[in-house]
Amino acid sequence: MHFLSVSFSLRRHLKAELQRLRKRGALRPGLDPARSCARCLSALGRILNRGAPCPSCRKKVCRDCRLQDPGAPEGSGDHWLCVVCHKQM
Repeated sequence: MHFLSVSFSLRRHLKAELQRLRKRGALRPGLDPARSCARCLSALGRILNRGAPCPSCRKKVCRDCRLQDPGAPEGSGDHWLCVVCHKQM
């Protein structure tokens, strides 16, 4: 019975964290989605840190908002997901 209450508590915590991440990355008026990270809203450069589309959700994200894909083979550096998609795994 204790396991179920811990499981529900953990699930509630993870849902709240996902909601917070989505809300933090909500597009605000005046921001260009092509020039801003979809997760942290930081400005993307034209040469350095240009951003790349997340393989899962296709939103453009900066380097700081990328995490290693947990299902990717070990040592494969190009397999990553944005922070929201990574949390949903």
